[in-house]
Amino acid sequence: MPYRHRLWIAAVLTLAVAVAAGLGWATPRVAAEIPVAGVLVNGVAVVDEATGRPVLGLSPLTDGTVIDLTRLAGRRLALRTDEQADVAVPTTPGEYTVTDDEEAIHYSVTTAPAARAPISVLFVGNSLLGSYTTATGEHTPALVRRLAAAAGRPIDVTTVLHSGYTLRQTWNDGLVATAISAARRYDYVVLQEYSTLVATNPAAATDTLLHTYAPALRRVLKPGGRVVLFKNWALADPAPFPSRTVAKAAIDEHYADLSAALDLPNLLAPIGDEFETVIAGRGTSYLIVPDGKHPTDAARYLDAVTLYGIVFQESPRDLSDLYVPAAEAAALRSVAAAAIGY
Repeated sequence: MPYRHRLWIAAVLTLAVAVAAGLGWATPRVAAEIPVAGVLVNGVAVVDEATGRPVLGLSPLTDGTVIDLTRLAGRRLALRTDEQADVAVPTTPGEYTVTDDEEAIHYSVTTAPAARAPISVLFVGNSLLGSYTTATGEHTPALVRRLAAAAGRPIDVTTVLHSGYTLRQTWNDGLVATAISAARRYDYVVLQEYSTLVATNPAAATDTLLHTYAPALRRVLKPGGRVVLFKNWALADPAPFPSRTVAKAAIDEHYADLSAALDLPNLLAPIGDEFETVIAGRGTSYLIVPDGKHPTDAARYLDAVTLYGIVFQESPRDLSDLYVPAAEAAALRSVAAAAIGY
């Protein structure tokens, strides 16, 4: 259970001050603390003040997070914990700490980022992530990799995908073992559960996540790494629910519970939310193929730009169109950007 402490944001900035012409430079360190009432620091989110949405990829705030203001299009950011008012994120480049009585998270703000190491991402799931586009023969992780290549961003992608499997079956068949060996470390691990399991049997999904995957993920996540829970979409046939609206509500409720129960930094990739936004204007068949379950090529593109934005911590609005007509691609990227806080 989360426990409440008084959180503090401690800022340590290096300020270059001209003492006098020809007399050199002094660099005093200035410390400031702002009280923030809230919960465990792992619950701290970076939010866009204009929309109130967490900026996914930066949220939850983890040790070593770099908030690159050049990638946030002048947005006003704030830090938020449960049941407390937002506190503005400093806009001055420097190093900062969020701390409570138990632990501290160190992060930095920059306007001149240095070159970054390749992002390492593990994808575990079934055919919702692993089915191939008719246009290019790529699954969603491959599309993320191609988007990254087009944007000049290095990424190392590992996939464990088995059609029709739950995460438990993928584990029990030994398919994940190599990917989570002691030699591997990841910035993000994306977990995509069976399409209806979280909504219809949340106890089973929770048991798999907490008692099977979490201990292993704790070993393979890099410092500051995050688990991404791929929040599935409501299927065309909502059974056993009376409607897609009711099915979506169950998905929302149980994925939120799943995220709260996991004691590793994690976030929900709002895939199902984005589907509903698009379906409201274009109909179910635009994103879900006639089998009522699997994604269309447009849906795979939507999923890929969403996951790109999360793992690279930047807006997907200017990404490549790939195989999607330009106007449609731009509209899908706009939906993704809004959903993930960019």
